[in-house]
This record gives sequence, structure tokens and C-alpha cells, in this order.
Amino acid sequence: MLIREVPAMVTLRAVSAGSFGNSVKFAIRADARAEYVMKANLPRFLFVGTAKAGTTSVYRLLREHPDISVPVKETFYFMKESLSNLSLPYPLQRDASDLILEAEAYRKLYTNSPGKITGEIGTGYLYRHEESIPLIADMLGTDVRICIILRNPANRCFSSYMHFRKDLFDSKDFQGALAAEPERIREGRDFMWHHRAVGLYADQVSAFRKVFPHTRVWFFEDFKQAPEKILNEITAFIGAPPLSGIDLERGFNPSGEPKRAWLQKFITHENPVKSALRPAFRVLFSKEKREQIRKGAKAANLKKGIGMDPEIRQALVDYYREDVERLGTMLGRDLENWLEHSGTVTV
Repeated sequence: MLIREVPAMVTLRAVSAGSFGNSVKFAIRADARAEYVMKANLPRFLFVGTAKAGTTSVYRLLREHPDISVPVKETFYFMKESLSNLSLPYPLQRDASDLILEAEAYRKLYTNSPGKITGEIGTGYLYRHEESIPLIADMLGTDVRICIILRNPANRCFSSYMHFRKDLFDSKDFQGALAAEPERIREGRDFMWHHRAVGLYADQVSAFRKVFPHTRVWFFEDFKQAPEKILNEITAFIGAPPLSGIDLERGFNPSGEPKRAWLQKFITHENPVKSALRPAFRVLFSKEKREQIRKGAKAANLKKGIGMDPEIRQALVDYYREDVERLGTMLGRDLENWLEHSGTVTV
């Protein structure tokens, strides 16, 4: 079975440890929260991760569904505590203008979607589960549908590295980036720079399953092989009819090596020409359209990227082995193919 749903739970673990009276109070609060979420049309589903596992494709496809509203791909609202004091320049940390960290601003996103199933496609909530879970439960309650997409962690790690390499933001080779990761984490870089750490899924998934009874897990490899089947499973899980008549073979977030480094640097780095043109672009195009233009220009300038060194792959497989085995047991899924020491990476 490609998808797993955890058994229903009555209360949050932290609350259920209390008296029967406290459990009843929590149940009443949970019912009131669910009613509030419905009236305010707040997200009824969240994709919480993981990064570099097809979330951009899911976002673009669900945006085409007439019964679903996903106003923006990521708000990072449920990571607001760790993102409230940014001190490093982009892309070492997020651009503050891309974040929605205030409750009122988050609610307002969904006021223009009456009658639709609303949601958010995120990438960092799974990895930052210790911070995100209490915030999600507080805003949306524990009945919100939690969707997770996982990917072979060694391949995901390399793809994460290539995410920055393609835009010329990391001058280190893959081995150098892995060696630098602990220091980069200590200095406060965005979670997307945590290439290796993000792939330790077992505790992340377990944490969400313990709190949210409607939690399901898909796999990137299944999505690549049978996109229509997985997409229909996703829409059914969040309560929408199947989506038909769309191109499921499109790649929305390609990676690779730049064909012309100077052009890629012009597109992705700050420079006087971009600064001069930015005010006009902001008047002429929406933020989403500007992002589409930027990504399209970058994609047109990419060629097939480098492959992962076999010795590094073997070291990563060994690093993830215990976690993969725990995850497979938890989900009842055979993940032995993730522990193979060979294979190519579609970044």
C-alpha cells in the first residue's frame, strides 16, 4: 500500500496524560477549533515536507483543481519562531518579504476562497517538527490533514546540494558541502542548507503521527512512476474529486548545471540592472508571475548536472541505514531500495 494513515487518536499526547476531566475539556476545545477552522476557511490540509521531493509539482497541479485553493506555496508561518530574527543575507536565510509570520496575515490568505478546500504546500514543517507541530495544532486543530512526501534520503541530500549549486550559491563540491554542514547549521543557515540532516525522517514522521490522526505518507519515487495515481490518492485524501485533463509529465523545479555561468549569476544574484528593473516588474507582474519568469529563465539555462560520487553515496547510505529501517518498520513499507549503493539521481 502506497499510503499509510495512522489510527484515530482522541487527544494530544501531552493532554491525554491528564485527568479524564481535562480530556473532556480538550475534546470540547477541539470541536470548537474545528468549527472555527471551517468558518474561517483555514487550511484543511498541509503538505509538511520534505524538501526536494516533488512538493513544487504537487503545488502546481493542485492549483489547477477547481475545488482546491492553495494561495501560495509556502508561508513558513508554522516556523515563525525560528524565522523571526533573520540576520544572514539571502540565500543563507530566507528573504523576509517571502514570509508570512503574522496570524492575521495568514488568515487573510484564505478569505477569498469560499467553498473551496484550502491548504498549504510546505517543505520545512516536517524537519522543524518540534516547532511546527504545536503551532499547527493551535491554529488548525489536530483534525487537519497532514500530507508527507518522502524521497530516498541519499538522493534527496544530493538534490538539495544541487539546488544551490545550480544557482552558483555554493562554491564547494558535494563532499565539501557535507563537511561544512555542521558549521553552517551552527551559524543559523536556512534548513535548506541542512542537506544531510533533513533526510533523517523517522523521528519527523513519528512526531506528526503522534499528534495528527489524519497523517499520510507518499513517496517521491511512486509519484515519478505513477503521477496520476498518486495525485488522485492525494485529492481523495483531502476530500476533492480526481483531477483530470492536465499534463502530469511537466517538470516544475528542474536542476542541473548552468550552461552559461554568467547568465545564471545574472538571474539569481543581485546586480544593478536587476535592481533598476525591479520596480517596473513589480508593477507589471504579480509575485507568482515574476517567480515563473525567473524559474523559466533559469531552467532554460540548465544542462545535465554532475552525478554523485559512488563513495559518497555509499557513505550516505550507511549514515541513513538505521533511520531508513526504522521508518520502513513504522510505515510497513519495504525501503530496501533506498539502501542500494548504486543508482542515478534525478535532481
